[in-house]
Amino acid sequence: MQRLFLIITIFTVALSCLIYTDSLEARGMPAVNLNLIPTAETLGKGGYIFSVGMYPYDIAKQSVEAQTIDVGGFFKEKHDLKIESDIWLIPSRITFGLTERLDLTFGGTYSAGDTDKIVSDYFETSDEDKERVYSQVVVDGMIGLKYRIKKSSASIPDMAVGGEVQMGYTVDNELVDDTLEDSMPFIGMQIYMAGSYDFDIVNVHGGLGMYLSSKSIQSDKRFDIPINIGAEIPFDGFAAVVDLTLFKAFSGIGLDNVVSAGLRYDISSNSTINAAVSSVGGFLVRLSIGGKKPVAAAPPSAPTLF
Repeated sequence: MQRLFLIITIFTVALSCLIYTDSLEARGMPAVNLNLIPTAETLGKGGYIFSVGMYPYDIAKQSVEAQTIDVGGFFKEKHDLKIESDIWLIPSRITFGLTERLDLTFGGTYSAGDTDKIVSDYFETSDEDKERVYSQVVVDGMIGLKYRIKKSSASIPDMAVGGEVQMGYTVDNELVDDTLEDSMPFIGMQIYMAGSYDFDIVNVHGGLGMYLSSKSIQSDKRFDIPINIGAEIPFDGFAAVVDLTLFKAFSGIGLDNVVSAGLRYDISSNSTINAAVSSVGGFLVRLSIGGKKPVAAAPPSAPTLF
C-alpha cells in the first residue's frame, strides 16, 4: 500500500510539472483545505463544502498487569484486559461561509467494523481461555470555526486561526477506562494557525496547532502538536495537491505522520472537486462551492474633454 501510494504521489507531481505552461492560467477558487490540512483561505459568505473520507485503523493490545474494572456498576475488581479494534473511520464534514472571513464547520466521524474490550477469566474460575467480550462504539460529532485574520501582501502570506471541538466515543487504546458496557466517552479540542502564500507556479500552505483530549489526560500524556505543510501546483484547470500532517484526530483517534496526495479539478471559477489518497490507506472526496467576496473596484478614469 505504501509503495503504491509513493508511485501515485510521484506520478501526480511529475504530471503537473510536465503539463504546467509558462503563462499563468485562469484559476478556480482558492483552496480552503488541501487534503487533510486547512489553508488560510475562507469560503466567502454563502459558500459551502461537503467532504467525506475513509481511513483504516486497527489495534490489538493487552494490559501489562491486571486492570481495575467496573463490574455491573456495583463493585470493582482486577482483571486482565485486551482491546481489539479493526475499523474504518468515516469522517464527514460540512462547511459554510458565514462571512467573507469566517467559516463554520460541523459534522461527525462514524466507523465501520468491530471494536471490542475483552475480559479474561471474568468469573474468576482460573480459566484464562474463557473471555467476556464487550462491543465498543466509535463515533463522534464535531464543530469548528476558522477566521482569516490577514490577506496576503507582496511579502506576507495569508493568515488564519481556527479551532474545533470533538465529542463522542473513542477507542480505549491506552486501557485507561474502567467501564466496559458504555464504551469510552471523550472530548477533544484543537486550535491552530494556518498560513498560505501564492508563488504563481506553486501555492504553499503550512500550519501549527495544539490538540488535547480527555483521553490523553486520563493516560497522562501531553497534548499533541499538529504540524502541517502542503503545496498545490495548478495546471490546465487541475491542481496537484500534496500535504503532510504530523497528527490528525478523528473520533479521538490520532493518526500520525500522514501524507496525502491527490488532484483538484476546477468545475468553474467558484467550484472545485478533489480526491486524494493517503499513506495510511483510505481516501477523501471533497466538493467546494465558493461564496461571495468583495471585489476591488477599479479606480475612476481621469476626466477627458472628449
